[in-house]
Amino acid sequence: MSDLAAYFDAPILDPPAIEPFNQGFPFLTGLIPKDLAGCPAYRLVAKLGPPELAQEIVAFGCLWINDRPKSDPFWPLEPGLKFRLNWPRYGPKRFYEVDPQRIVFEDADILVYDKESGRPAQSVPHDNHNNVQAGFERLTKTTMRLAHRLDAGSSGLLMMAKNATAAARLGQAFSAGRVEKLYLALTPGEKPSWSEKTISAAIAKAGPHYVARAEGPGKPAQTIIKPLKAQDGQILWAARPLTGRTHQIRLHLAWAGYPIFGDNFYGGQPFPRLALRAVGLRVMSHNGGEILSLKPKEPELEGIWP
Repeated sequence: MSDLAAYFDAPILDPPAIEPFNQGFPFLTGLIPKDLAGCPAYRLVAKLGPPELAQEIVAFGCLWINDRPKSDPFWPLEPGLKFRLNWPRYGPKRFYEVDPQRIVFEDADILVYDKESGRPAQSVPHDNHNNVQAGFERLTKTTMRLAHRLDAGSSGLLMMAKNATAAARLGQAFSAGRVEKLYLALTPGEKPSWSEKTISAAIAKAGPHYVARAEGPGKPAQTIIKPLKAQDGQILWAARPLTGRTHQIRLHLAWAGYPIFGDNFYGGQPFPRLALRAVGLRVMSHNGGEILSLKPKEPELEGIWP
Protein backbone atom coordinates (compact mmCIF):
# COMPACT_ATOMS: atom_id res chain seq x y z
CA MET A 1 0.00 0.00 0.00
CA SER A 2 1.09 3.57 -0.64
CA ASP A 3 1.56 6.21 2.04
CA LEU A 4 -1.84 7.59 1.02
CA ALA A 5 -3.54 4.79 2.95
CA ALA A 6 -2.38 6.49 6.17
CA TYR A 7 -5.24 8.98 5.80
CA PHE A 8 -7.70 6.18 6.66
CA ASP A 9 -7.70 4.67 10.16
CA ALA A 10 -8.07 0.95 10.75
CA PRO A 11 -11.72 -0.06 11.26
CA ILE A 12 -13.48 -1.34 14.36
CA LEU A 13 -14.87 -4.64 13.13
CA ASP A 14 -17.68 -6.85 14.37
CA PRO A 15 -16.57 -9.78 16.54
CA PRO A 16 -16.31 -13.17 14.81
CA ALA A 17 -19.53 -15.01 14.09
CA ILE A 18 -20.36 -17.64 16.69
CA GLU A 19 -22.78 -20.54 17.03
CA PRO A 20 -25.74 -20.65 17.25
CA PHE A 21 -25.95 -17.33 15.41
CA ASN A 22 -23.92 -18.28 12.34
CA GLN A 23 -27.11 -19.67 10.88
CA GLY A 24 -26.83 -19.01 7.18
CA PHE A 25 -29.96 -16.84 7.29
CA PRO A 26 -30.10 -13.27 8.61
CA PHE A 27 -33.59 -13.26 10.12
CA LEU A 28 -36.79 -15.18 10.84
CA THR A 29 -40.26 -13.73 10.32
CA GLY A 30 -43.85 -14.74 10.93
CA LEU A 31 -46.91 -14.03 13.08
CA ILE A 32 -47.01 -14.31 16.85
CA PRO A 33 -48.85 -17.60 17.61
CA LYS A 34 -51.96 -17.77 19.77
CA ASP A 35 -50.35 -20.01 22.38
CA LEU A 36 -48.00 -17.15 23.36
CA ALA A 37 -50.77 -14.61 24.04
CA GLY A 38 -49.74 -12.41 26.97
CA CYS A 39 -46.38 -14.14 27.35
CA PRO A 40 -43.24 -12.00 27.67
CA ALA A 41 -41.50 -11.26 24.37
CA TYR A 42 -38.43 -13.33 25.23
CA ARG A 43 -40.57 -16.49 25.19
CA LEU A 44 -41.01 -16.11 21.42
CA VAL A 45 -37.26 -15.80 20.97
CA ALA A 46 -36.68 -18.81 23.23
CA LYS A 47 -38.78 -20.93 20.86
CA LEU A 48 -36.72 -19.85 17.84
CA GLY A 49 -33.19 -19.64 19.22
CA PRO A 50 -31.04 -20.40 22.25
CA PRO A 51 -33.35 -20.09 25.32
CA GLU A 52 -30.53 -19.09 27.66
CA LEU A 53 -29.89 -15.94 25.60
CA ALA A 54 -33.50 -15.04 24.77
CA GLN A 55 -33.80 -12.06 27.14
CA GLU A 56 -30.45 -10.65 26.06
CA ILE A 57 -31.36 -10.98 22.38
CA VAL A 58 -34.56 -8.97 22.85
CA ALA A 59 -32.76 -6.32 24.92
CA PHE A 60 -30.14 -6.13 22.15
CA GLY A 61 -32.79 -4.84 19.73
CA CYS A 62 -33.09 -7.96 17.59
CA LEU A 63 -36.87 -8.49 17.89
CA TRP A 64 -39.10 -6.29 15.75
CA ILE A 65 -42.89 -6.25 16.05
CA ASN A 66 -44.89 -4.76 13.17
CA ASP A 67 -41.66 -3.29 11.76
CA ARG A 68 -40.62 -1.57 14.99
CA PRO A 69 -38.01 -2.76 17.49
CA LYS A 70 -39.14 -4.10 20.87
CA SER A 71 -36.24 -4.14 23.32
CA ASP A 72 -38.26 -4.96 26.46
CA PRO A 73 -37.91 -8.72 27.07
CA PHE A 74 -41.12 -8.67 29.13
CA TRP A 75 -43.34 -6.87 26.65
CA PRO A 76 -46.61 -8.93 26.47
CA LEU A 77 -47.01 -10.67 23.14
CA GLU A 78 -50.14 -10.11 21.06
CA PRO A 79 -51.17 -12.97 18.73
CA GLY A 80 -51.38 -12.15 15.05
CA LEU A 81 -48.84 -9.32 15.08
CA LYS A 82 -45.97 -9.65 12.63
CA PHE A 83 -42.56 -10.38 14.12
CA ARG A 84 -39.08 -10.35 12.71
CA LEU A 85 -36.13 -11.79 14.62
CA ASN A 86 -32.81 -10.45 13.33
CA TRP A 87 -29.99 -12.77 14.33
CA PRO A 88 -26.84 -11.08 15.67
CA ARG A 89 -24.20 -13.28 14.07
CA TYR A 90 -21.73 -12.42 16.83
CA GLY A 91 -24.35 -12.85 19.56
CA PRO A 92 -25.68 -10.14 21.89
CA LYS A 93 -22.20 -8.83 22.56
CA ARG A 94 -21.63 -5.25 23.72
CA PHE A 95 -18.15 -4.40 22.53
CA TYR A 96 -18.23 -0.72 21.48
CA GLU A 97 -18.16 2.55 23.38
CA VAL A 98 -17.45 5.99 21.95
CA ASP A 99 -14.02 7.51 22.55
CA PRO A 100 -14.30 10.99 24.12
CA GLN A 101 -10.88 11.82 22.64
CA ARG A 102 -12.48 11.69 19.18
CA ILE A 103 -14.94 14.51 19.94
CA VAL A 104 -13.84 17.35 17.64
CA PHE A 105 -16.47 19.93 18.58
CA GLU A 106 -19.01 20.34 21.36
CA ASP A 107 -21.19 23.11 22.74
CA ALA A 108 -24.53 23.23 24.55
CA ASP A 109 -26.45 22.17 21.41
CA ILE A 110 -24.16 20.30 18.99
CA LEU A 111 -21.60 17.53 19.19
CA VAL A 112 -19.34 16.45 16.31
CA TYR A 113 -17.57 13.09 16.54
CA ASP A 114 -14.77 11.64 14.43
CA LYS A 115 -16.60 8.37 13.76
CA GLU A 116 -14.57 5.22 13.38
CA SER A 117 -14.84 3.08 10.26
CA GLY A 118 -16.78 -0.12 10.82
CA ARG A 119 -19.29 1.34 13.28
CA PRO A 120 -22.80 2.36 12.22
CA ALA A 121 -23.98 5.83 13.12
CA GLN A 122 -27.25 4.48 14.52
CA SER A 123 -28.94 1.23 15.50
CA VAL A 124 -29.17 -1.60 13.00
CA PRO A 125 -31.92 -4.26 13.08
CA HIS A 126 -29.77 -6.84 14.89
CA ASP A 127 -27.93 -4.53 17.32
CA ASN A 128 -29.04 -1.40 19.18
CA HIS A 129 -25.88 -1.07 21.28
CA ASN A 130 -22.72 -0.96 19.14
CA ASN A 131 -23.33 2.33 17.31
CA VAL A 132 -22.28 5.94 17.76
CA GLN A 133 -25.67 7.43 18.62
CA ALA A 134 -26.37 4.89 21.36
CA GLY A 135 -22.80 5.23 22.62
CA PHE A 136 -23.22 8.96 23.17
CA GLU A 137 -26.60 8.48 24.79
CA ARG A 138 -24.94 6.15 27.30
CA LEU A 139 -22.06 8.58 27.82
CA THR A 140 -24.10 11.78 28.17
CA LYS A 141 -27.41 10.39 29.51
CA THR A 142 -28.99 12.60 26.84
CA THR A 143 -31.14 11.79 23.82
CA MET A 144 -28.93 12.43 20.79
CA ARG A 145 -30.34 13.24 17.35
CA LEU A 146 -28.29 12.59 14.23
CA ALA A 147 -28.15 15.62 11.94
CA HIS A 148 -27.01 13.45 9.00
CA ARG A 149 -25.65 9.98 8.29
CA LEU A 150 -22.36 8.31 7.49
CA ASP A 151 -22.14 4.79 6.10
CA ALA A 152 -20.87 2.25 8.63
CA GLY A 153 -17.69 1.75 6.60
CA SER A 154 -17.01 5.48 6.27
CA SER A 155 -15.22 7.43 8.97
CA GLY A 156 -15.02 11.06 9.95
CA LEU A 157 -17.15 13.99 11.03
CA LEU A 158 -20.60 13.01 12.29
CA MET A 159 -22.81 15.77 13.71
CA MET A 160 -25.46 15.24 16.40
CA ALA A 161 -27.91 17.56 18.14
CA LYS A 162 -28.36 17.46 21.91
CA ASN A 163 -31.92 18.81 21.97
CA ALA A 164 -34.99 19.17 19.77
CA THR A 165 -34.42 22.86 19.08
CA ALA A 166 -30.90 22.27 17.76
CA ALA A 167 -32.12 19.28 15.75
CA ALA A 168 -34.79 21.42 14.07
CA ARG A 169 -32.28 24.17 13.30
CA LEU A 170 -29.82 21.72 11.78
CA GLY A 171 -32.59 19.97 9.87
CA GLN A 172 -33.57 23.28 8.28
CA ALA A 173 -29.94 23.98 7.38
CA PHE A 174 -29.57 20.60 5.66
CA SER A 175 -32.88 20.88 3.78
CA ALA A 176 -32.03 24.41 2.62
CA GLY A 177 -28.59 23.40 1.34
CA ARG A 178 -26.71 25.43 3.94
CA VAL A 179 -24.41 22.56 4.94
CA GLU A 180 -21.17 21.89 3.08
CA LYS A 181 -19.20 18.65 3.46
CA LEU A 182 -15.77 17.54 2.31
CA TYR A 183 -14.55 13.95 2.01
CA LEU A 184 -11.30 12.17 1.24
CA ALA A 185 -11.40 9.01 -0.85
CA LEU A 186 -8.73 6.60 -2.06
CA THR A 187 -8.98 4.78 -5.39
CA PRO A 188 -6.69 2.90 -7.76
CA GLY A 189 -5.51 4.69 -10.88
CA GLU A 190 -3.15 7.28 -12.25
CA LYS A 191 -3.75 10.96 -11.55
CA PRO A 192 -5.85 12.46 -14.37
CA SER A 193 -4.80 15.51 -16.33
CA TRP A 194 -7.74 17.60 -15.13
CA SER A 195 -7.67 19.34 -11.74
CA GLU A 196 -11.39 19.31 -10.90
CA LYS A 197 -14.61 17.89 -12.26
CA THR A 198 -18.30 18.12 -11.37
CA ILE A 199 -20.15 14.83 -11.77
CA SER A 200 -23.88 15.10 -12.47
CA ALA A 201 -25.58 11.71 -12.43
CA ALA A 202 -28.93 10.86 -10.88
CA ILE A 203 -29.04 8.21 -8.16
CA ALA A 204 -31.77 5.58 -7.89
CA LYS A 205 -32.46 2.46 -5.85
CA ALA A 206 -31.88 -0.76 -7.81
CA GLY A 207 -32.54 -3.88 -5.75
CA PRO A 208 -30.50 -3.89 -2.53
CA HIS A 209 -28.09 -1.23 -3.80
CA TYR A 210 -28.11 2.03 -5.76
CA VAL A 211 -27.09 3.08 -9.25
CA ALA A 212 -25.93 6.30 -10.85
CA ARG A 213 -27.36 7.07 -14.26
CA ALA A 214 -27.25 9.94 -16.72
CA GLU A 215 -30.85 9.36 -17.81
CA GLY A 216 -33.92 7.65 -16.44
CA PRO A 217 -35.54 7.59 -13.00
CA GLY A 218 -33.52 8.87 -10.09
CA LYS A 219 -32.85 11.83 -7.83
CA PRO A 220 -30.54 14.54 -9.21
CA ALA A 221 -27.07 14.44 -7.64
CA GLN A 222 -23.87 16.43 -8.08
CA THR A 223 -20.38 15.93 -6.64
CA ILE A 224 -17.21 17.97 -7.20
CA ILE A 225 -14.15 15.69 -7.26
CA LYS A 226 -10.53 16.81 -7.21
CA PRO A 227 -7.43 14.56 -7.41
CA LEU A 228 -5.04 15.64 -4.66
CA LYS A 229 -2.13 13.20 -4.72
CA ALA A 230 -1.07 10.09 -6.61
CA GLN A 231 1.39 7.41 -5.55
CA ASP A 232 2.06 3.79 -6.50
CA GLY A 233 -1.05 3.51 -8.67
CA GLN A 234 -3.35 5.12 -6.09
CA ILE A 235 -5.13 8.49 -6.06
CA LEU A 236 -6.22 10.50 -3.05
CA TRP A 237 -9.35 12.50 -3.87
CA ALA A 238 -11.21 15.41 -2.33
CA ALA A 239 -14.96 15.10 -2.90
CA ARG A 240 -17.60 17.74 -2.18
CA PRO A 241 -21.19 16.52 -2.52
CA LEU A 242 -23.51 19.32 -3.62
CA THR A 243 -26.53 17.13 -2.88
CA GLY A 244 -27.08 14.53 -0.19
CA ARG A 245 -28.05 11.25 -1.86
CA THR A 246 -27.40 7.78 -0.45
CA HIS A 247 -23.92 6.48 -1.39
CA GLN A 248 -23.47 9.54 -3.57
CA ILE A 249 -19.67 9.89 -3.47
CA ARG A 250 -19.15 6.16 -3.81
CA LEU A 251 -21.40 6.00 -6.84
CA HIS A 252 -20.07 9.13 -8.52
CA LEU A 253 -16.41 8.13 -8.21
CA ALA A 254 -17.27 4.69 -9.60
CA TRP A 255 -19.21 6.45 -12.38
CA ALA A 256 -16.08 8.43 -13.21
CA GLY A 257 -14.07 5.18 -13.43
CA TYR A 258 -12.52 5.34 -9.95
CA PRO A 259 -14.32 2.97 -7.55
CA ILE A 260 -13.23 3.52 -3.95
CA PHE A 261 -10.98 0.96 -2.30
CA GLY A 262 -12.95 -1.38 -0.05
CA ASP A 263 -16.31 -0.58 -1.67
CA ASN A 264 -17.70 -4.07 -2.16
CA PHE A 265 -21.01 -2.74 -3.51
CA TYR A 266 -19.67 -0.63 -6.35
CA GLY A 267 -16.59 -2.36 -7.72
CA GLY A 268 -13.90 -1.31 -5.26
CA GLN A 269 -10.73 -3.36 -4.90
CA PRO A 270 -10.03 -5.18 -1.60
CA PHE A 271 -8.92 -2.94 1.26
CA PRO A 272 -9.09 -3.23 5.06
CA ARG A 273 -11.97 -0.72 5.11
CA LEU A 274 -14.06 1.56 2.91
CA ALA A 275 -11.52 4.28 2.04
CA LEU A 276 -13.92 7.19 2.47
CA ARG A 277 -13.56 9.77 5.25
CA ALA A 278 -15.50 12.94 6.08
CA VAL A 279 -12.92 15.63 6.88
CA GLY A 280 -14.69 19.00 6.44
CA LEU A 281 -18.02 20.31 7.68
CA ARG A 282 -19.50 23.80 7.46
CA VAL A 283 -22.98 24.87 8.58
CA MET A 284 -24.29 28.30 7.57
CA SER A 285 -27.14 30.25 9.11
CA HIS A 286 -30.11 31.53 7.10
CA ASN A 287 -28.38 34.92 6.73
CA GLY A 288 -25.04 33.48 5.60
CA GLY A 289 -23.11 33.50 8.86
CA GLU A 290 -21.16 30.43 9.99
CA ILE A 291 -22.73 28.33 12.73
CA LEU A 292 -19.93 25.76 12.60
CA SER A 293 -16.84 25.28 10.43
CA LEU A 294 -14.45 22.33 10.78
CA LYS A 295 -11.49 21.71 8.48
CA PRO A 296 -9.20 18.73 7.78
CA LYS A 297 -6.80 18.18 10.67
CA GLU A 298 -3.76 17.30 8.53
CA PRO A 299 -1.53 20.33 7.78
CA GLU A 300 -0.71 19.04 4.29
CA LEU A 301 -4.40 19.32 3.37
CA GLU A 302 -4.53 23.02 4.15
CA GLY A 303 -6.19 24.89 1.33
CA ILE A 304 -8.42 22.13 -0.08
CA TRP A 305 -11.39 23.42 1.93
CA PRO A 306 -12.43 26.81 0.51
